[in-house]
Amino acid sequence: GIKPLNGTSFTEIVSQQWYRSFVESKDRDTVFNLLTAANYLGIKPLLDLTCLRVTFELTGKNAEEIREILNLPVLTPEEEATARKEHKWIFEDN
Repeated sequence: GIKPLNGTSFTEIVSQQWYRSFVESKDRDTVFNLLTAANYLGIKPLLDLTCLRVTFELTGKNAEEIREILNLPVLTPEEEATARKEHKWIFEDN
């Protein structure tokens, strides 16, 4: 089953120094490449570690900042209207 995270920061949750240093020393592109490879190869511990790093990198960001980090295309006005209608939670202010 799904377990809750034991902390509110990457450092609190990843207690093993080697794992923490390994993923923190990588740039964003490398982390995304590792995440993709871990997913493709079924390496769950590496997938969990890289997803956790990305999660904390996205935490507290607005939709535009997340779009830039994830390299998502800018929506046309029509696409944005549809997205706002179908996925209201994405556009909610925190």
